[in-house]
Amino acid sequence: MDAYEVKKETENSYNLGKIRQLIKTNKYLFKKEKNRYFDISNFEKNKLSVCPQGGGFVQSVDITDQKFINDFKNEKVVFKNELPMVYKKVKLWHDHWLSDNHVNGERDIEHFIVGYVHEYKWNGWSMPMIELDQVKKFNKIQKLTEYDHDHSTFLIKDENNISIIDFNERDETLIESEVIEVDGKKIKAFDVSLGWTWSEEDL
Repeated sequence: MDAYEVKKETENSYNLGKIRQLIKTNKYLFKKEKNRYFDISNFEKNKLSVCPQGGGFVQSVDITDQKFINDFKNEKVVFKNELPMVYKKVKLWHDHWLSDNHVNGERDIEHFIVGYVHEYKWNGWSMPMIELDQVKKFNKIQKLTEYDHDHSTFLIKDENNISIIDFNERDETLIESEVIEVDGKKIKAFDVSLGWTWSEEDL
């Protein structure tokens, strides 16, 4: 073994020691290239089991793999103990809007609304907050689709309260506005996650 190989093996051993320690003390693995957080679920015999935060298939990571060690050393993968509660502004939509949103065969309105999301997901889906004007736009889009039912649009009670009828239970779900911070600004918005399959796209 030449001097280069000895140095490389020493560096790998050092980084593997750091990785093992970080696995013990952290809950999440963040992959910068995918901009995605993964829950750490198990670690045994150098095999790290992770799954996309909020839902998805379990993936196995061999921490002795040279690419993983290099990604760790270059901070392309980072271990975290908390998810950032930082909101960003995005486009939001339901997939059926893309096919159902039409009048006389032509789309009559933009098939997305604007809202705010953070890193937390529900079964892999976004958990958005939206402002009142976007609640109104949501209703307008829904009424142009095949989902124009009493359980598919929000009832706007006043500027701080909206509600919707649960599809299965037929109970009324009340949603009160909350104040969130986005890029240093206070914004009044409504949590419309509701266990729905929201899709998002960066603005």
